[in-house]
Amino acid sequence: MLEDVFKERREEGNSGLPPVPARKTSSLSAALLVPLFLLLLVALVICLFGWISLDRRGAFELLAETRASSGERRALTAFELSRLESYEFLPGQRQRFLRETESLLHEEAGGDPRVRRALAIVLARTAEPSSVPVLLQAAEDPDAETQIYALWALGAIGDRRALETLVAHLLSDDPAVRKTAAFALGEVGDPRAVNPLRVALQDSAPDVTWNAAISLARLGDESSLPTLLAILDRRFGKTTVSPTQQEALLINVIRSLQGFRQAAVLDRLRSVANSDSSVRVRGEARLALEGRAPPISGAARVHPSTN
Repeated sequence: MLEDVFKERREEGNSGLPPVPARKTSSLSAALLVPLFLLLLVALVICLFGWISLDRRGAFELLAETRASSGERRALTAFELSRLESYEFLPGQRQRFLRETESLLHEEAGGDPRVRRALAIVLARTAEPSSVPVLLQAAEDPDAETQIYALWALGAIGDRRALETLVAHLLSDDPAVRKTAAFALGEVGDPRAVNPLRVALQDSAPDVTWNAAISLARLGDESSLPTLLAILDRRFGKTTVSPTQQEALLINVIRSLQGFRQAAVLDRLRSVANSDSSVRVRGEARLALEGRAPPISGAARVHPSTN
């Protein structure tokens, strides 16, 4: 290949024709490419701003499409609404969006549970007290998964009007419902939940006891300590917990413990900070020892499966 190129070069030299035309062609190509590149750059910027604009309008658009659709399309659109990166609105739009979402969740009772679940997630993410009544209704849904999302949303809002419903769901036949209720009670932060949560410490499902202990710790109750310190030692019983789930659970346990300054707690946190196998867990323990650990991030990160 290289020999052919050199041969062509020698033939051009022998012909006596200078390679000026090729240079002119190259210069012309470069001159054409520069404005073309600028046009593409401008188009990209326009598309980017257009996408941002659409994202801001996306919540209303998806909500309207959910209401107007049916069947699989309705469920898919509701799911997309729950998965939006953010819910940012112009002044005055947020309350209208909440009213329409709450209304649709109420109307959807008896309809597709997938739609109800997605709408409950939306209300959890917006976390406004006005959503409590419709979420209390959704918490009694015949679909257990809808109950779970409604209870999670009530915890995210943190309104004490949810206390009675959350306590009642500690007695559910479904362990996933019980553990969500247990965690949400810690989010609400009402001291009247202490006694029901102490009972939940004896639950047959380990992750119900874990969530109950975390919530009791957040309420400042020392009855949580034996369970939480066992978790710090990575003693999870016979439950199968993946490494990712273990890390998430340990982080929330550590965050819930930073309010306790007993020697036994501090010694265990120091041990974790120095020797745990997870870099993230070690870092969280150091922050807790300094009293700088962030708040617990959410129920979804502390619900390991017992299957």
